[in-house]
This record gives sequence, C-alpha cells and structure tokens, in this order.
Amino acid sequence: MSMADVLTNLSSQPDQVIFGWLQKANALSVAKRVVSLPDTCPGRSPLPTGTGFLTESPDWRKFALSDVGCGMAVVRTALSHADTTSSSFRASWDALTNELSMRRNKGLGDLGSGNHFLDAVVSYENESVCLIVHTGSRRESGLVDDLVDKSAAFDREFQRIKEWAKNNRAAVLEIAERHLGRFVDLYPEVEVLDRDHNHYEETGVGMLIRKGAQRVEAGQLAVIPSNLMDDVVIVRATENVEQTMNCLPHGTGRTMSRSDAKRATESYDFEGMRRTVYIPEQIANASIRTEAPICYRNLDEGLAMIEPYIEVIERFVPVAYIGQL
Repeated sequence: MSMADVLTNLSSQPDQVIFGWLQKANALSVAKRVVSLPDTCPGRSPLPTGTGFLTESPDWRKFALSDVGCGMAVVRTALSHADTTSSSFRASWDALTNELSMRRNKGLGDLGSGNHFLDAVVSYENESVCLIVHTGSRRESGLVDDLVDKSAAFDREFQRIKEWAKNNRAAVLEIAERHLGRFVDLYPEVEVLDRDHNHYEETGVGMLIRKGAQRVEAGQLAVIPSNLMDDVVIVRATENVEQTMNCLPHGTGRTMSRSDAKRATESYDFEGMRRTVYIPEQIANASIRTEAPICYRNLDEGLAMIEPYIEVIERFVPVAYIGQL
C-alpha cells in the first residue's frame, strides 16, 4: 500500500506537506490510515491539528499528547437577538467576563487562553441566542506526558483528564447561566451538545487518535465555528462520515502561526470588529491579535471540503466574545 492510499485528504494542503508534518513527528512510518480535515495545520501536539490517525504501533500513546479532552459545548439561552443589543446584556456579559477572569487557574470554570473562548451567537433561523464554549484541560493535560511508557497509568490519567475537561466546560456554562438566565433545550432531543476533539479510541483494527477532530457518528450533531467575523454552524453527520473514520473538523483552522499573526495584525481594525461583536473593555486588542479573523480560514470554504459528510442544521452569527482572560 502506498502512502497515498493511507491518506484521505479533505484539506487544501498538498499531500506531501501533510506527509512532511507526519514524518517530522515520526508518525508516517506507523500510520495505517490518516484523515486530514479542512482545519489541518501544524500545532503543539505531535500530530497536526485536524487529524484522524489510525495506527497499530504499540507506542501510540506518544501521539495522543497535548490538550487532552479539549472540546466545545453548545447551549441555547432564552435570550433573543434584540436582547443582546441592550445595555443590560452588556452589563451581564461584563460581569460574566469578570467572574471567569477570577476563575483562571483555580480549577473548574477556567476558560483559559489561546484559542479558547465563550461566544454568544444568534441563529439565522429564529434569532435565538446560543452560547459556545471552547476549553481545554488547562494544566491537567500535561500530567500524562511522563506516563507514555506506563500504559495503565497513562490510560487512567488520560480518561480522568478528559472527564475533567468536560466538567470544566459545564462549569463555565453554569457560571454563564447565573449571569444570563436559565438555558432551554438546544433541540427537542438534545439538551446540550458537547464534543471533545482530542482523544483516542480503540477500533478493533488499531488505535485511532483524533487531534482537533470531533468523533461524530451518522445522524449525530457537531458544531463547527470559524472566526469572530464569520458564521458558526451546527451540522448533522451523514452516513458518509464513516469514510472519514467518523472524524469531523473542530473549526476552520488557522492560516498562520501565532507568531506570524502578531505581525500580520498590527494594523487590523479591531475597533471595527468591536462595533460588530461585543468584546468587554478589559479584553485588550493586543491580547486578541493572534485570534483576529484574518488568522483563520473562511467557514464556507471549509464546509465545501466536507460537503458529502455533513448536513447543515442551523447557522449562527457571533455577537459577543470572551477570551484571552
């Protein structure tokens, strides 16, 4: 089998670029199958972000490190679009920002920094307001790094951290609910949508590691955000998703590194962005330069690459942001 037979490339990156990233991580020679999603890009983890990686290698755990259990959760509030334009909403959003800021490095309810965020988004369908939280496992994640050669201890700690990360997202949303009012069901059959995108799964034909990739079976829902000046969608996976090893992207992906972004956004119109999306004053422009919209790919371009595998259920536009606390 050639390496081209191993790779299912759903990204805009050439095959050889992806092979190079995998080779750098010493993953190419032990890859049984690789799925590269539209948000594929090199990151801090051994595998590129936006990757499903199937291997029979006995030392697969070294590829599962970094940001264990990081994921996103979506809830629907009882608020409407009109509510988000009011001074009372902004006061509540500011108070929420302050409380989350005080939770930094203090256990559950820690939003974190980097590309982690809490967004308020408005549905194009009915102008209802949903919240999307994206958090990792904070300092917990690094606790598996020294256990790679201790399989039982690694697996126990990995699962504990994964559960911690899910509880952390729930804690952030509990804080948000106190400030913004009680949530309603996201859909009649779904109260809350929560999916992590950094985990591993035993498949029976090898170990499947997902880095920046959601596990979604046919008929299940997933959320795919983009950037603060672009839309967010909730999608339902089609039966074709089995062809991607049940992997869907967790976003549109970065177009540049964070170091490059700091230079590229020196003259970006953050004040114009703030007129469209409410960002509390305590979040300085300098702190969100690496998360500026120009640092990310376009949503519709990414969706086009996975069109056979998804059905768009609902589309939203961001109206408020909290991040970089």
